[in-house]
Amino acid sequence: MTNGTVAFLRGKLRKIWPGLPSTRVAWQRSVEGAIRDVARLTLATVLGYLLTVKLLPPPVDLTGALTALLVTQASLRGSFRAGLVRVGAVVSGILVALAVATFVGLHWWSLAVVVFIALLVARVLQLGDAGLESAISAMLILGSVGAEVAAQTRFLTTIIGTIVGIVLPLVLPRRVQTADLTRDLRRIALRLRSVYRDAARYLTVNSPNTQATRQWLDSVRAITPLISQADQVLDEAADVQHLNTRQMFQANIVPLLRGGLDTLERTLLATRQALTVMPTTGEVSESPQSEDGYGDDVRIQFAIVLGAMGEAIEAYEALLEAEVAGGVHDAEAHLTLALAKVRTARHDLSALMLADPSQAQLWVRGGSLLAAIDQVIAEVDLDAYCQARDSWRSSQLGRSLPAGSIGPRIRSPWGLLAQHRLRQRAARARTEHPEGSYEVSSDETTVLMPAVPTEPGKQ
Repeated sequence: MTNGTVAFLRGKLRKIWPGLPSTRVAWQRSVEGAIRDVARLTLATVLGYLLTVKLLPPPVDLTGALTALLVTQASLRGSFRAGLVRVGAVVSGILVALAVATFVGLHWWSLAVVVFIALLVARVLQLGDAGLESAISAMLILGSVGAEVAAQTRFLTTIIGTIVGIVLPLVLPRRVQTADLTRDLRRIALRLRSVYRDAARYLTVNSPNTQATRQWLDSVRAITPLISQADQVLDEAADVQHLNTRQMFQANIVPLLRGGLDTLERTLLATRQALTVMPTTGEVSESPQSEDGYGDDVRIQFAIVLGAMGEAIEAYEALLEAEVAGGVHDAEAHLTLALAKVRTARHDLSALMLADPSQAQLWVRGGSLLAAIDQVIAEVDLDAYCQARDSWRSSQLGRSLPAGSIGPRIRSPWGLLAQHRLRQRAARARTEHPEGSYEVSSDETTVLMPAVPTEPGKQ
């Protein structure tokens, strides 16, 4: 089997199964996440069973263990708020099933009644997509309860299982992985860079035409779903961050990454605008110089600009990844160099377009093209990023990053509470006495403290 055939089959498989991991690292991350979730579900089931055995008289009822499994599964999936909605759906289905099972056993008509009532309650409570879990939970409970178990015992085991399913995810919450949050942003940046690189390679030897421009626009439009996917991942991470006891003292990187995602989205729109106003064959075919109306020098210089823009976008995303890790010096220098190349190439392109005053009509179209290029440059500008970064850092004082901490590190909940009170007091002071307040930049108040390695045997 040739490499081309393997690549073709792999592409088809990704379309059929988009979530299938494609690399060894992705497989490893997927397996590790699955093991953690399955371990939590198993622990919840066993705890529900053990508490039922210890707290309630025989006979042993598995309703508590099953309820703990269902509620924990609902709590682990998605964000914290979505988990609460799923918990409500599961509990409502369990209660409906218990109410029916108290008087009748499992029959076709009792199954129909349970499913109908569970779905109706889910619709009335506006549970949305989680409403189906209400009916599923009701059917499982209806089929598992025995006639010899008293209704009071069933109700108590359900309460025990529900408590286990709610408390366990709070005690052992999901961990927000930085790699999971930055993965989609990197995919967006690499796809954008690929579009710019393909366009630059094509324009180096060919004049732009309608077909090539349409292909580039289609490639840019294909990136839009990745924006929505990344936004959903960040929303979920923001909710998981709340009440997360494992990451209480870690910096909340979601606001910084959301700002970077907004920047990439605006860059995507500016790229579409630049490709839309690009002169193509057929529109300016009467020009004596070349098919696009400009000379070969302009076309080649424009290819250089596109290539440099792709590198700048990739450098911007790399700076975001370095920021959430705690080390930005090399990344900032890389972005500065990439932006300098873009601005130099853009200046040369403008000079070449102005070289022939007789092309006034083409300059109007080229001016729109240059404006779109300037918008892309402005979006990934380092000064604008540093301003947003400084604001984020000042909101994360004392919290840790993988490579250190932002200012003196906070190590206790009392420190977080004291910091919160100081922020509230400062906000009130600025509101009550605006003439006496002074906004201090985070460069004056914060510094990224390096991580201090601990000696073996010491915490």
